[in-house]
Amino acid sequence: MTVFMVPFAVSAAEPVCGAGGKCTVPGGYYLAEAPPDWDRKALLPLVVFFHGWNASPEGTFHNRSMVKPVLDRGALFVAPYARIGYWRQMGAGRAEEGRDEAAFIRAVMADVAKRWPVDDRRTLAAGFSRGASMVWNVACYTGDLFTAYLPIAGGFWSSMPEDCPSGPVNMRHIHGLSDKVVAYDRIGRYNSMPITDGMTFLRKLDGCGAKPDGSISLPKYQCDIWSDCGSGRELQLCTHPGGHSIPGEWVAQGYDWMTGLSN
Repeated sequence: MTVFMVPFAVSAAEPVCGAGGKCTVPGGYYLAEAPPDWDRKALLPLVVFFHGWNASPEGTFHNRSMVKPVLDRGALFVAPYARIGYWRQMGAGRAEEGRDEAAFIRAVMADVAKRWPVDDRRTLAAGFSRGASMVWNVACYTGDLFTAYLPIAGGFWSSMPEDCPSGPVNMRHIHGLSDKVVAYDRIGRYNSMPITDGMTFLRKLDGCGAKPDGSISLPKYQCDIWSDCGSGRELQLCTHPGGHSIPGEWVAQGYDWMTGLSN
């Protein structure tokens, strides 16, 4: 007698949030990874990275040269997803159609805090290109969420805000002087606002002087520093001769800067 075996599909369990799976929140999702040696009890510093145009959280986590140095420092790494590939502007008169990004990032941060014991004294928002634009927007309109901000190769788009309701912030901005995608000191090809205008805006917001009161040199960029600001916050404007790029180690270096801040 011939026996016919009927094949059937065996589906593996979907990976869970924090172990390669999506962490779903209203408006979208994020990916997260905790340090491998975390004891599941200690408070975790947090780095949230906003990916660039048409990139993804999955692509971010494939970039281990960026993620691993942050994990090695004992921090939780989180990467939210931009719907339809790009982040929208925020603010009255500036907000673009589509997802309410302020509501989304607040949902992400609330969900992260439910799942992990976050050290809210050490939280960094970082991003590249359009993700850096998101960092500027988050700093301006939801600035209570993070200790410090690290936008790289991106600033405000389409217009400058008239005010930042969140008030003074700590920010290190890194930009290439030869960037042909997001121009440094003029309106860029995609209607990006000059980074120099954004920093002038922040100096006034933070109560900083016109001239920096310090500087540092790192292997690939140099920073002017405004640390003697009336708000007690610190600004850094860092430049390099290159173009639209983000070496992986820059995020961990930004984390080191953030942990050294007094505010």
